[in-house]
Amino acid sequence: PARDATSAISSSWQLRPVPGLQVPLRLPSDRRPPVRRFACPASIAAASAAASPAVPPGPPLAPAGIARVYKPRLSPEAMKEFWRLSGIGPDHSRAKAADQQAEVPPEIKRLYQEALPPIVSQDYRDPIVESLHRAEMMRRRRVINIPEFHVGSILAVSVMDKHAPNKVNRFVGLCILRRHTGLFTTFTLRNMVDQVCVQIEYELYSPSIVSIQLLKLERRLDDNLLYLMDAPHSHCTIPFDMVPEPYSRNDPVPVNRERVRLNPPPWMCKWHLHGYQGIDLEHLYSYLSDKDVAKAIEFSKAYKRYDLLDQYLNRVPVPDADYAFKDIFIQHQELLQHQQQQQQSSKKSEVISKLTGTA
Repeated sequence: PARDATSAISSSWQLRPVPGLQVPLRLPSDRRPPVRRFACPASIAAASAAASPAVPPGPPLAPAGIARVYKPRLSPEAMKEFWRLSGIGPDHSRAKAADQQAEVPPEIKRLYQEALPPIVSQDYRDPIVESLHRAEMMRRRRVINIPEFHVGSILAVSVMDKHAPNKVNRFVGLCILRRHTGLFTTFTLRNMVDQVCVQIEYELYSPSIVSIQLLKLERRLDDNLLYLMDAPHSHCTIPFDMVPEPYSRNDPVPVNRERVRLNPPPWMCKWHLHGYQGIDLEHLYSYLSDKDVAKAIEFSKAYKRYDLLDQYLNRVPVPDADYAFKDIFIQHQELLQHQQQQQQSSKKSEVISKLTGTA
């Protein structure tokens, strides 16, 4: 009888979903539906349907006599051209000077390697942000001297450290990696400390860096030296009291063509499949099977140099690179003028201090 009464009560309720009204239906276990539903009396459902009239699909119509006009979104190139012609952009003075600049010296391109725009799609780039990043880079260079260095150079970096005795920590190492562009440029140093290999990654424009000293300027055959992690420790052992070697900015950067012999496997990576030129391949192939050697030789055919799409996606457009270097060259001249003014002011202060001391 109880089951019949429950079924009689539940028959007066209709399973109908109503927005805004959620009344759970309680049925016996044998008649409970597998999926939980919401129910309400038919009278309430009819009243709610009458209170909320149906809305026609699609966007709302515009008032009579008013036409909708959507302005197209300007591309970065169009915005840059508008600023150049109108002269009202935030950086129009340097933009005009950069357009008038004929050619950038090659030493500027070597000194400011990180000034290139990021290798991303044009949809994710903003010329305003890139110009602001370049300006901030040059402001940071007014505070700290950042020398020219490449992968394979030896550097000494001093960083603020509250746990150090003098609040400054100095580390000497071989630059094995340099990546990213602009303010986010990082470089990695590697050295042996108490028979332990230590790698430290620094942000080039970090405000915690006190000084960057170039001890030896040279380049390697590869863009990175990550394979030194599987090489003997003698290739990355550098004394902390190393004396800086003199160099001239007008001379070409010396290239170290040393080929490193790796330790026996296992390795951190399959170095034979990445086309490294600084690895002794004959010694490396002695650790591999015939199948792996054949695969490595197939990869070493340099088929990527014929892949035009890969070159297009992994290279910065030439006009963008030229504009960035021209902008940097103009700011570099301003930096030199600022340094000359600082030297003159320091000399004047020294002369005044001597005169006041003698008096």
